[in-house]
Amino acid sequence: LTKEKDHVEGFAPEVAWVTKSGDSELKEPIAIRPTSETVMYPYYSQWIRSHRDLPLKLNQWCNVVRWEFSYPTPFIRTREFLWQEGHTAFATRLEAEE
Repeated sequence: LTKEKDHVEGFAPEVAWVTKSGDSELKEPIAIRPTSETVMYPYYSQWIRSHRDLPLKLNQWCNVVRWEFSYPTPFIRTREFLWQEGHTAFATRLEAEE
């Protein structure tokens, strides 16, 4: 989380922290990642080596946990939900807009 602190800062109030495992207290709390952008983008430099690797279009599904509000309404929005997002990279702005 330290590496991602600038990005996660906006999510700080919504970050879920795990402090126990069964009956045992953890030595250090574990943050549950509220977003995936900081995981995806460092790999772009490995996946994209030249213009021939573009466009890059990724579809990602992941579970997200956010404490966005005090009392979630069942079947409308819960604290954990399945999130679908697209990550893309194009050679030009025009290609991206198309």
